[in-house]
This record gives sequence, C-alpha cells and structure tokens, in this order.
Amino acid sequence: MKKYIFIISSLFAINFLNSCSESDLDLTGNSIVNIEEPRNEEQLQLLLNGGYYQMSSVNGYGTEIMVFGDLLGDKLFTFNTTFALTGNKNYNSNQSDFGFYALMYNVIMKCNMVINDKNVAINSNVERMKAEAKILRGYAYFTLVNYYSPAPQSGVNQEYGVPIVLENYDVLALPKRASVAEVFEQIISDLKAGVDGAQDGTRTTLGKTAAKLLLSKVYLTRRAPGDAQLALQYATEVTTSTQYSAVPRANYAAYFTSVNDAISEGQPETIWELDQNKNSNIVTGLGANGALPVYYDSQGGGSDGSRRSLNFTQAFYNSFRNVDVRRGLLSLNSGSTETPKGYWLRKYPVKTNDEDGVNSSYTRNIKILRFAEAQLNRIEALYLTGQNDLALQELNAFSVTSRNGSTYTGGANLLNDILTERSKEFFGEGQRFLDLKRYNLPITKSTNCVMNCDVQPGDKLYVLPISLSNLNSNKNLTQYPGYN
Repeated sequence: MKKYIFIISSLFAINFLNSCSESDLDLTGNSIVNIEEPRNEEQLQLLLNGGYYQMSSVNGYGTEIMVFGDLLGDKLFTFNTTFALTGNKNYNSNQSDFGFYALMYNVIMKCNMVINDKNVAINSNVERMKAEAKILRGYAYFTLVNYYSPAPQSGVNQEYGVPIVLENYDVLALPKRASVAEVFEQIISDLKAGVDGAQDGTRTTLGKTAAKLLLSKVYLTRRAPGDAQLALQYATEVTTSTQYSAVPRANYAAYFTSVNDAISEGQPETIWELDQNKNSNIVTGLGANGALPVYYDSQGGGSDGSRRSLNFTQAFYNSFRNVDVRRGLLSLNSGSTETPKGYWLRKYPVKTNDEDGVNSSYTRNIKILRFAEAQLNRIEALYLTGQNDLALQELNAFSVTSRNGSTYTGGANLLNDILTERSKEFFGEGQRFLDLKRYNLPITKSTNCVMNCDVQPGDKLYVLPISLSNLNSNKNLTQYPGYN
C-alpha cells in the first residue's frame, strides 16, 4: 500500500488557504489521514478527489492525453523536438513521450479504495461517491484500452487488452493482460453502475449524464451486435436532457476563447470539464512547463517559448468554409519555417480572468465531455443502425445550422462525412486518432511529416508500447507484438 499512500497523501499535505474553495474539488481535509482506512465521508471524498486530480494531471487529460489524441492522428504536427517521438510515431518500449499508463492505474487504485471501502456507513452520499468512482474507473480503463490495445473491430490480437485490477493494491499481485472483450465488459459494467447511482452535480464531477455519454462512446467503439442501438439510446438520452444544451452559434468562439471564466466555464454545452486553478495546479503539475496552452497557443511556450510546438495543417484549415465559426479558432503561424505553414489553436488561452476578475495563467478549466459529442454520437449511431436519411439530416443541421459549416451529401460517403465533421468539431480535444483507429482507417499525413506518414490498419503503431519499467515491475505483463 505504501506506493499509493505516498502518492495520495501528497494531496493532503499541501497547506492551502481557505480561499481555495473556488474549486469544486477540495484538496485538503482537517488533518492528514491514513487513506488506507478512511473513517468518514470527508476522507472518502478526499480520496475520490485525488483520483479526479490525477486524471487531470499533465500526464493525464490535463495535457498529454489530449495532445496524443490529435498528434497521433492526421491533422496536427509538431515543428520542433517537443513530442517528436509521438509526431513521428517513432516510439518504442525504451523511449516514448507517454507517461499515462501507470497514472491511469493510480487513478484506478484510488477508485478501487472508494468502491471497496467498508469502513464508512452507507448512505446516499456514500453511494454517490462510489458511483462516481465507478465512472472514473471505467473512463480510466477506456483510456487504457483505447491506446494500449487494438481496436475491438480490428480483428487482430484481441487477447492484448490491459490488466483488470478491481481490488485494493496488493504488492504481490502481478496481473496479466485481460482480453479486449473482457476490458470492455468491465468498462460497461462500471459505467452502467454510474448511471444507476451517480447524480448530475457540478460540471467538474462525473455524473449520470457523463456516464451515458461515455457509454455511447464505448458502444460506438466496440460495435458488437446490438451496440449501435445502445449507443443511439444513450446518446439520445443525453441530447434530450434538460440540464445540458448546445452552445449557440453566436457564442461558440467565446465558449473557448473568452478571457472571462464566467463565459467559458460551467456552460450548458459542457458535461465534464477538468477543475483547474492555481491551487489545483500544484497537484496536477500544470503550468508554464506543461499545459495545453503551452504547446498550442501562439502566446504559450513556457518561460522561453521553446515548448510552443503544435500546429494544425494548412489543408485542415482550408477544409473549413470561410464563415464556419470554428475556423476562427485557428490562426496562422506566420513566423513558421514549415512548408506549408501551420496554424495555432485558440481553444486554450494562456491568461484568463476568474469570477472576481483576477487574471492568472493556465487556470482555464479543460473541456473533456461536451454536448456536441452526444449529438455527433447520435448521428453516428443512426448511421450504424441503417437510418441514413435521418443521420444525414441531423449531420447537416449540426454542421450548417449550428456552425455555418459544410453541407454534406451522404450516400456512400456518409461515414466519412460524419468523421470529417467530428474532426472539425473536436480538433485539439484529443479525438481524431481514436476515430481513425476504431474504424480501422489509415493515418495519412501528406504534409509536415518526417516519417511514418502513411500508417495502414493493423500496424503496431496503432497500439502504444508498454514501457520497459512497467514490464520489469510485472513479470506477467506482455508487450504488444512488434515492439519486442
């Protein structure tokens, strides 16, 4: 237990002022606690919050997982050595940019301790915490299997799922990989439990609606018989929710770019966003040396600008209509020496103002789950269930009416149209690689690419290598074929 006690207790040891209550996720209790045996609801909540904050860290969704989901795809490139191993797909078990394998298992360990706890008496609040922990655990496993295993519909190496750990930490436990099918069953079980037991609260915690949206993603990824209908069911339940709604076209750009948190955070479009502030950044590691604005924004780059490194391609920028509201979220890197030049992303401003007007850097909440994804998941599920006319109708309503975007014609290209619209909606939000992977599509970069510019389905590069350090710590863990 010592490994996890050390990691989690660091959350409790930081001495914050009472003003840190600007965060929805408190970081400290009244005293240092033995988190191996939480004795009250407050301590159990602190343990759950620790899982949230690790999920939000630099190695997690706070920065790197979001970057990898685009950089491993076909629209984004790096123009210096930052994330070059990922951009060039030149990673292996000895060297890579990936630091989230062990991190996700630390999240899972915290969730397990909340779920398995028998010290704190059961009541509605404790049931809520356990349900949230199951959603968070399911999301962590979904992240792991998406990156470290082949896609369920790839037809290859389906025995290479990821280890499933449901008990509290045991130093003697050396779990082997489960099958991909077994991991998806566990994810679905956790998320269904979340739907049954969680409540929709703040935008910075995972509630019932977040679990439904995640289930729609899971079913669209697995696509076993009956999954498309289930994806349609859950996506529709989200889109008909009264608590969440689409951001109006007139407010779309400000939803991302406004310097005022009141305009960007806690909006009806957002189903889950990472709680970021100057106090949480101490724990998550976000700051000038690691945060999404550091790499994406024209004013980012850290103290000397050297980390400013990620641009979207000119071809991607040109794919937007001039009047598409999303086009304004990209700006030309006029000083670039690349041919052709790339485009900065404006979704993650460096400096923002909180509700009191206080200006700070790297504290904007990061949007992870949005209402738009439920809309596009529903459209994709309509396509998969053979309702092509309705899918095309809703796709054009989303693109043309909501975004001033392109008109699609459907037919044999309908799936490609849906995935194209997803790429235009979620660029910079870590989804493009996973969209290509789950449909076994090639990853082709025609410009701004040095190596591995045309990766075909079935290539080992669709699955990340487990690091040697993780392999050496578990003799039962096997490397994905091709990396040995």
